Amino acid sequence: MVAAASLSHLLLCAGSVGEWADTSPEQWRARIDLVARVAQAGGAEWATIIPTHGGADGEIESIRHVLQTSCGGVRYANRVVVLSEAGVTIIVDPLADGKQRIVDAAARVASSSGITEDRLSAAITAPAPNEPDLVIVLGDATTMPGSLVWELAYAELVFLDAPWTALDAEHLEMAIDDFTRRDRRFGGVDS
Repeated sequence: MVAAASLSHLLLCAGSVGEWADTSPEQWRARIDLVARVAQAGGAEWATIIPTHGGADGEIESIRHVLQTSCGGVRYANRVVVLSEAGVTIIVDPLADGKQRIVDAAARVASSSGITEDRLSAAITAPAPNEPDLVIVLGDATTMPGSLVWELAYAELVFLDAPWTALDAEHLEMAIDDFTRRDRRFGGVDS
């Protein structure tokens, strides 16, 4: 059975923590607005942004501070959540290490109700209600953190040759258009 591609949650993997730390509050507001507008036009209610490469703890805290004070973000575990004017909830996670996200999620789940596959999956994507449908990676396949694949069971991947600093609506629209043309089989085969 082939399902039409529908988008509810997209994940943008772009830039390094160092590049993020050099992003001004005005640039962050514009970037969040851009991602939210294009995601909303594509039907998504959720968008997550993660870096391709990690950085120093001080840089990560600085990014969180800017997102909270200048972009109206709210801290959610190690992430910052911003409700955009477009109605899309933007999750910014400055941790490039997916392994660390899994460890942190397992610790939260274990301390409250015990670890099950469903609880761990929900904790990894929280506060989003589901895994991303579409992952947009700025750069080639080698720029995607290897540990990210642990978190993306059925997501479609689109790689774009564009740096974080040059991201624009056309890049995101092109990736979403590519996604909507795909026949999603979720591991199934053609009959």
